Amino acid sequence: MVGTLMAIDPVEYEELKEYYDFQRKKEYNREILKEAIEEIEKKTGLSLPTSFDELWSKVYEVDYQDAPNNWVPKDDTWRIHGKEYE
Repeated sequence: MVGTLMAIDPVEYEELKEYYDFQRKKEYNREILKEAIEEIEKKTGLSLPTSFDELWSKVYEVDYQDAPNNWVPKDDTWRIHGKEYE
């Protein structure tokens, strides 16, 4: 079922592969933006005046990076149930 709070069922993943691949790609890009913001704030000791949501709204889908094959989503919602993650 789309939008569950659990890992993605493998059968459903195969049925809706294009949808889930895009949602996982989007989540990967959200994660790397959050990490970049945290890194900047950590290195500078400053808090960015712009919120994550405001920055995220300026990221275009065409600019999304592909997640590496070994990427493990921090949010279980975007993990594939039964897939081995290292």
